[in-house]
Amino acid sequence: MVSDDEQGLALWIEAGSQVMRRVDGTGQPTRQLSLLKSLRMTTMLSPGTWQPFRTLMLMPPGAAHCVWWSWRPDGTFEGWYVNLERPVTRWAGGVDVYDQELDLLVYPDGRWSWKDEDAFAEYTGHPAFWDEAEAAEVRDEGERLLALARAGAAPFDGRWMDFQPDPAWGLTSMPHWWELPADATHWSPEYFRQ
Repeated sequence: MVSDDEQGLALWIEAGSQVMRRVDGTGQPTRQLSLLKSLRMTTMLSPGTWQPFRTLMLMPPGAAHCVWWSWRPDGTFEGWYVNLERPVTRWAGGVDVYDQELDLLVYPDGRWSWKDEDAFAEYTGHPAFWDEAEAAEVRDEGERLLALARAGAAPFDGRWMDFQPDPAWGLTSMPHWWELPADATHWSPEYFRQ
């Protein structure tokens, strides 16, 4: 954890850190598949690594987005990734995120692009995802962040650009409680500090 204050929860993920990725029964990653298709097949989580970027994530309190600052391993700033999502749910072991598929990419030179617009449209109205009204809210949140980016306003105003993680942090490993569901845990916060 980098910080946790009125601006939000800021987390650092070093390139090469441990993650869990969804794979099919043969061990092949499902990321390239439609989420609807992967939900209709047997999948499991498999260890992987966070690649290719060094990433600082900021989750503002109550916000329907998260902003990622992304650097290549050589230190070159690649840009901002705005993940549109429901406000995070915090619990003793971390945060749970409900991604809403549509993302905004903002590049250092001011260019920008939407990511996953087709999938966002495909999922809209499906009972497993969101209805038209929530889809409009997601798009509005994206447009609001895009306006901030175009204006060079926070969080696209240069803040965090010189951030350097503590060299002692190293790579992040999966905590021993990684698979616990937030709403089913009854352990005290001390359990998660071990």
